[in-house]
Order: sequence, then C-alpha cells, then structure tokens
Amino acid sequence: MHRPIGILIATLILGALCAAQPANLSGNWQLNVDRSKWGNMNRPVSVILTIVHQEPSLSYHGSVQYANEDVRDFGFSGAIDGKPYPMSRSYGDGEIVIIRIDGRTIESTFRTADGNTIETARTIVSRDGRTLERRLRLTTPEGTRRWTEIYERK
Repeated sequence: MHRPIGILIATLILGALCAAQPANLSGNWQLNVDRSKWGNMNRPVSVILTIVHQEPSLSYHGSVQYANEDVRDFGFSGAIDGKPYPMSRSYGDGEIVIIRIDGRTIESTFRTADGNTIETARTIVSRDGRTLERRLRLTTPEGTRRWTEIYERK
C-alpha cells in the first residue's frame, strides 16, 4: 500500500528536478525574417547563429547580412552569471551582462563604454526547443526602438 505512494512521490520529485534544469541553447539557428517583427529597424536578409551552451557557460558566433552590404560576423564568449564581459558591437565597444530569468529565459544588457547606447534582449526558448524568440530594446540619444527576432533550430 505504501509502495505506490513512494513511487508517486519519487516521480514528482524527479519531475520537479528535471523542470528546474535550464534549456540548452546549443545548436545552429537561422533567423526567420518573415516571422520576426521589425518595427522601425532595418530588416536583415539573413542571420545564421551557432550557440555552444553548457550552463552557465555561453558562447556564440554568427553572421548577419543586410541588403546591399557585406556579411558581418559577430560573437561572444562568457557566461550567464550576471558578471560584465567585454564586447564589441556595431554601436561600439562596451560590456554585456547576461542573467537567467527562468529555465527557458535569459536577459542580456549591452552598454557602450560611454553609456550612450543600451541594448537589452530577452531570449526565450520554446518548450519544444525548436524556436528562440529575442525581444530587443535599443536606447540611444536619438530615442528607443523595439523589435522581435524569431530564430529556428536547424
């Protein structure tokens, strides 16, 4: 009589532990330009992204192409740990801090060295692990812009 209750409790504990594990972002990702929402941002032709993620370590590299422009490469190597890491962006040199919000969500804040440009990105991986949604906000002396990027695992 006690055995089924013990199995039920063990199953619940195991389920809770598995649910607490952060989603692994590792893989090859491609921007779905049409599903993304650009607002007043310049829409790229394509973005290809490769992520290597072993919690808390995170690194990525990729390339972005805009119409009538050369391909630009980008990358990052650091961790999801709330500590600042140096980074160069098209906005200039600065630092990025990445924190974990929950098992499927991280948030990054990039700030240029002069503090004039701040980009925040909330990245959410879908429950099935096939889609990344990045909700971005860019604040500059000229104002604030928002857009959403949708990436699909390849």
